[in-house]
Amino acid sequence: MSDAVVGVDESNNTYRLTQPHKQRWWLHASLAILTIGISIGAFWSTWVDMVSIWLRSETFTHAFLIAPITLWLIYEKRDALLSRVPRFSGIGMALVFCGGGVWLLGTLMGAAVIQQLAAVGIVIALVLSCVGWSASWSIAFPLLFLFFMVPMGEDLVPPMMEFTADFTVEMVRLTGIPVYREGLFFMLPTGNWSVVEACSGVRYLIASITLGVLYAYLTYEKWWKRGIFILISIGVPII
Repeated sequence: MSDAVVGVDESNNTYRLTQPHKQRWWLHASLAILTIGISIGAFWSTWVDMVSIWLRSETFTHAFLIAPITLWLIYEKRDALLSRVPRFSGIGMALVFCGGGVWLLGTLMGAAVIQQLAAVGIVIALVLSCVGWSASWSIAFPLLFLFFMVPMGEDLVPPMMEFTADFTVEMVRLTGIPVYREGLFFMLPTGNWSVVEACSGVRYLIASITLGVLYAYLTYEKWWKRGIFILISIGVPII
């Protein structure tokens, strides 16, 4: 990696890059941006569908922040990233074609979420194909964080509504108050109640997981600490 870095300026902890290495990075980064733009254009309908869900559903409005956060995370890792020598990756390109196949499968199945996951996966694979494994590994988390753009999790609404009803009725019974339940409806001496979709907690769960994963990455170095915090971010909003 002698052509990557001449030395490190200890005063501000930045790398002094050689001109050939800068030019190489400009080439690979430009190709990555160009191919990502082409990919978004090729799967434009999928991206439009994804953004339209962000706009109409309050559950996924946080998805608008995912791409800016990813760019910020990559910028924060710029020293580690620029210290690597960018290389083209044939495996990355193979993953691009695999992503295209998954997208086609999702289209045939009429499964929008599969198409959206494939579209985001193709963007990540294009970065890998243009800069190589070493450089991609240094920004692995920011790249994988892009998957939080995909609006998925609404299938959890029915079971979460059922859990909310179970939890609520049991808590009421512990107080000694009589309660009669029928499905998602239950009757108390003070009146009738029901669990509606907003009571499922899915909105808070998805947002909590997203923020929990980001906070765990930024705060903790050890993987087991990150894992514990993510589990807590899942459990707390449910309860």
